[in-house]
Amino acid sequence: MALEEWRTKFGKAMMELVGTAMLVMTIQISIATSQALAPVAIGLVLIAIVYSAGPISGGHVNPAISLSVFIRGKMSLDEMLLYWLFQVVGGILGALLGGLICGSLIAAHIGTGYHFVQAFLAEFTFTALLCFVVLATATNSKVENNPYYGASIGIVVFVGVIAVGPISGGAFNPAVVLGLGLVKHFWKLAYMLWVSLANLLGGVAGAAVFYVVAPDEFEHFSDEAHGLADQARALLPTSS
Repeated sequence: MALEEWRTKFGKAMMELVGTAMLVMTIQISIATSQALAPVAIGLVLIAIVYSAGPISGGHVNPAISLSVFIRGKMSLDEMLLYWLFQVVGGILGALLGGLICGSLIAAHIGTGYHFVQAFLAEFTFTALLCFVVLATATNSKVENNPYYGASIGIVVFVGVIAVGPISGGAFNPAVVLGLGLVKHFWKLAYMLWVSLANLLGGVAGAAVFYVVAPDEFEHFSDEAHGLADQARALLPTSS
C-alpha cells in the first residue's frame, strides 16, 4: 500500500475514532448529569459530528452504519473492519473521558419491567431505521449533497432514545454499547454482545429495506458482501 493511501485510510479511521469518542462522551455525561435532556444533547452532538466528519470519513461513528454502507457497496471489507476497530476504541476512550469528567459510569441495560426479546427488537428496529435513513439521505444519488442528511440522522437517534431508551437503553450502536459496557463492567459481556448483534443485524436490515425501495441505487452492490453471503449460505446444512 502506498504511503499516501495508508495516510488517507488512517486519517479516515482516526476521524471515526474521534467522532465516536465525542459521541460516547456526550452520552455518558448527559445521562449522568441531566437525564431528561439527554436525548436532545445526544441528537444534537450526533448532528454536529455527522456534518463535520462526513466529508472526511463519512461520519459513521457506528459499526452498524459502516456495515450497511459496506453492503451498499460504498466501502471495502478492509475499510469496514478498520472503521470497526477505531470506532470501538473511540467508544472506550469516550466512556473513560466521560467518566472522568462527570465522576460516574453508565452502561446500556434492559429497562425494569421489560425482557430480552423486547429490548432486542427495540435495538434491532431502530438501528435498522437509522441505517436506512443514512443510506437514503447520505448515499442516495438522487439527493446527493443535500443539506439535511445530518439532521435526519440526528433526529432518528433523538426519537429512538426517547421511544425505546427506557426499554433497551437506546444505543443503536455497538461502539456505544461496548465502550460504555467495557469501561463500567467488562465482565457482563453477554449483554453487550447481544445488543451489538441486534445493532449489526439492524444495519443489514436497513440496507435491505433501502435495496427494496431504491434498487437502482444498488448498481454497485458490494461484491465482497455478495461473496460473504455466498459463503454463509454454503455453511448452511443442505437437505438430502
